[in-house]
Amino acid sequence: MDAKIKPLLEAAVKDKKVPGIAAVLVDSEGNFLLKEAFGTTNLDDMFSTTKLVASIAALQLVEQGKLSLSDPVEKYEPRISKMQVLEGFTDDEPSKPILRAPKSKPTVLQLITHTTGFSYDFFDEPTLKYRLSTGHPPAGYGGESKFEDFNTPLLTDPGTKYIYGTNIDWLGWVVEAVAKTSLAHYVDENILKPLGMNDTGEHLSADNPRMYMHFEVDGKLVVVPEVRNAAEPEESGGGGYLWGTINDYAKLMATVLNNGTSPHTGKSILKPETVKEYLFTDHLPSDIDRSLLGESGNSIPQLSSNGCFFPTLPHQSRGWSCGMLLNLEDLPYGRKKNSGAWAGLGNLYYWIDPTSGLAGMVTTQVFPFFHPVPLKIFDELERVAYGHELAGPEDNDKMNHRSDHPTPSQAKI
Repeated sequence: MDAKIKPLLEAAVKDKKVPGIAAVLVDSEGNFLLKEAFGTTNLDDMFSTTKLVASIAALQLVEQGKLSLSDPVEKYEPRISKMQVLEGFTDDEPSKPILRAPKSKPTVLQLITHTTGFSYDFFDEPTLKYRLSTGHPPAGYGGESKFEDFNTPLLTDPGTKYIYGTNIDWLGWVVEAVAKTSLAHYVDENILKPLGMNDTGEHLSADNPRMYMHFEVDGKLVVVPEVRNAAEPEESGGGGYLWGTINDYAKLMATVLNNGTSPHTGKSILKPETVKEYLFTDHLPSDIDRSLLGESGNSIPQLSSNGCFFPTLPHQSRGWSCGMLLNLEDLPYGRKKNSGAWAGLGNLYYWIDPTSGLAGMVTTQVFPFFHPVPLKIFDELERVAYGHELAGPEDNDKMNHRSDHPTPSQAKI
């Protein structure tokens, strides 16, 4: 396995497609079946990969009877009652947003399944236009970590459509309200420490160097200025609040594979029935609009490309649990039905397959999202993990992911 994946990682760094890249494959006993890294550093800033951690925190509170997924969000976070639905913009110059009250109150379940109506401006044109029309900087979700970073309207009424967005940031505030402590402190005490994830936390570890983000500009990598506030944040949304390593994330994946109990420390963070019923079961209503499920937009092409998870599966064969994207059918060259997966904006990708007892991850730190190089390596890792040969050029239409990568020269803002 190493002989097949290692040259791909080496080539990606040598050809300066990524600054550094790492890949791991683990089983439910926590064994590393593959562990390789190349480039400048072994540290990765976890963007959207923190969403699973925040979701697990919420599920712990559900197990304890302190939180119900059917509760209205405003019970814990009153600011959401002020959120309106964006219907469009006026025709005058400058145009102004047209807003209305939502037809229903969002629930905690809708937050955790991304069916509240929130989006991200780097995926969605109307959300980007709203930000600009109200004088807020684009893609400002992790800058000064203020509530205004996340104060964008809904695109649809709650419970009507899957739209990936700031839902888990709001979920983090729900966790804080219920736990009566900061999200970072709660997660550290109830997830990170029990699993021995000692190199993961709210602040950058002094013992590890940081891998800086890079943009691809005209086919070349350019270092990104500091894009995340490492100081004490004013708000800690659940969408991107941790620094950590791929080694630590492998411990989390192995724990989920092992029904919620760490194979390293023996400590449990979730009950087996919670793992099965909430992390590996589709929680989207059968009649909900799934047209954006597994799809990536490119309203800011420096940050994200158009792309698709599971292009061979119809949207009705894709699901979302209380934490991850699910493939509701076996994939032809990889994971089995009802496996969980997701990604981070800096091209971090993982899958967790409870049927096969395998989990894999590829991490780097480069924009835009759905970059073809790390995405292809992730596909190849999966193929090899399940006993298949590396894909040839004729197999590109059979890959588990698709990227329409444009190599942008500047952000469209």
